[in-house]
Amino acid sequence: MGQDPENNALELAIQFTRHNFDNHQALIRSSDTKAGVLVTIMVFLAASALQIAKDSVVKLHLQPCLVSWTSIFILAAAGLFASVLWSFVVVFRVIRPRGARYTASQEGHNLMWQDHVLLHENNEVYFSAVRVADRELILRNLTDQVYELAHISKEKMQALAKIRAVAWLGFGSWVVLIGSGLILGRH
Repeated sequence: MGQDPENNALELAIQFTRHNFDNHQALIRSSDTKAGVLVTIMVFLAASALQIAKDSVVKLHLQPCLVSWTSIFILAAAGLFASVLWSFVVVFRVIRPRGARYTASQEGHNLMWQDHVLLHENNEVYFSAVRVADRELILRNLTDQVYELAHISKEKMQALAKIRAVAWLGFGSWVVLIGSGLILGRH
C-alpha cells in the first residue's frame, strides 16, 4: 500500500517551508545580534573618547603650532559624534517592531501571525481553528509567514549593510580623536 503522491508532495512542501521559516528566523536573530554588537562598539568608542576629549578641550589653543591639531581634534570629535548618532538610527531600523503586510485577515483562515491568532476570541477557539485546518491551509499559513519573514530579514540586512561606512568613520574618528587629544594634552 503506497502513499498518496499528492499527500506526499504536500508533506514535503510543508517540511521545506518549515525549514525556510527556521532559516529566516535565524537570519533575523543574527541581524538583531549584529545591531546589538554595533551599539556596544559605538558606545565603547564614544565613552572611551569622552575622557580624552574632556582632558583635551581645556588644552585647545589657537597657538600657531596647535591650530592644525585643534582642527583635527574637532573634526574627529564631530565625525565620532555623527557616526554614533547615525549608528543609533540604523540600529533602530534593524530592531524596530514590524507587523504583517497583508491585512485582509480572516478568523480561521490566517493562523500564524500574532494579530491573526488574536482574531480568535480565546485559546479554545484558536485551537479549534488550527485543529480543523487542512494541510493546504497549514501550508498557506507557513508560506505567508515565510514571505513576511523574508521582508523583515531583507530590511534588517539592508540597514546593516548601510552601516559599514558609518562604523568605519566612527572607528577612524575615534583613533584620530585619541591621537590628536593625546598630542594636545602634552602641550
